[in-house]
Amino acid sequence: MDARYLAAALLAVALVSLVAAFVLLQRLSELSRELVELEKALREAEALREQLLEELRRLEEQVARREQAAGSGQSSAGPGGVRAIAYILPSRACTPLWRERYGDRIYFYAYANLSEYREVVEEDFEAISLVYNTVIVVVPAEDTPLYFSNLRVVDELASRRGLRVLWALFPKWKYGAEEDYLKPGTEMNRLVLQVMSFLSRLNSTWKIAVWYGWRCRLNASDLLSFYSALPTELKPYYAAWIDQPYAEVVRTLAEHEPPFLVVTELYSEEALAGYSGLLERQLVVTGYPGASSPEEWLRGLCRKLQLIKSGEGVGIWVFYDIGDGHGECYAAYRPEWGAIPDPFSQRVVSLAGKPG
Repeated sequence: MDARYLAAALLAVALVSLVAAFVLLQRLSELSRELVELEKALREAEALREQLLEELRRLEEQVARREQAAGSGQSSAGPGGVRAIAYILPSRACTPLWRERYGDRIYFYAYANLSEYREVVEEDFEAISLVYNTVIVVVPAEDTPLYFSNLRVVDELASRRGLRVLWALFPKWKYGAEEDYLKPGTEMNRLVLQVMSFLSRLNSTWKIAVWYGWRCRLNASDLLSFYSALPTELKPYYAAWIDQPYAEVVRTLAEHEPPFLVVTELYSEEALAGYSGLLERQLVVTGYPGASSPEEWLRGLCRKLQLIKSGEGVGIWVFYDIGDGHGECYAAYRPEWGAIPDPFSQRVVSLAGKPG
């Protein structure tokens, strides 16, 4: 009889323990869900903080530009705003190989080993840092270990010279049509988001400008929808990159006052006069081709800067492009000059110890 009571008592204790364990497990599960929600809320708060800091930085730069313009008569594109220059191939390692073998010079960042080019890239970044505060690095969308390693090298060298990086991400066609990146869930969309996520974690990253422009598809709603669908933590980094042939879409975009930066390549006088200043958050990229000296480049480029209306500042196309297989000659610098022209102070900056 005692044994039956003992067994019953033990069973009751076991049942109570089981119920207690179940309740505890349920509570732990609830705590886990609450923790996940808390982490999500913290990430969203951090992203919002980044957006607010970016907005504060932009407003401070606007005030600085206006004060400087009022005091000196200089263009709002002058010092105090974004002073950027595009960079693709190193000036001392420029070759048509990447275009001939892979179809575009920007595949240098996918298939070269940048560890072997550190010295020449750093030399270029040193010269760039004398005039510019931002370097625009043009890259394709890739997902190989070598590619991500190369991006880390660029980040390290830019950080060393105090340069911010505006990554110009041209998706290309690795997993389908280029414009497929606009549609959530496609392989191209996942690839672009993967690259953006990686770049957003690099120390030097300022913005990630993703190419937009096809003659068969020019809709402001594409850009607004893509931005809206971005993960919250990527929104502060996103910018749209629009080349001159597709600049008309900027007019429609301006009606919606987009909350992201829009980079517009504008080269002709008509385009500069017609499409700059349409957006508050606009960065105009322009260039001057065929210069045989830094003085000639400076004169030609400064004439274009006078046509730019307001905006975040100016981007220059391109640091060096001689003999890269693309067939253009917009170089803002040549090693043999021994100097780099500064369009913002309208002077030529000597590079001590360099040939020229």
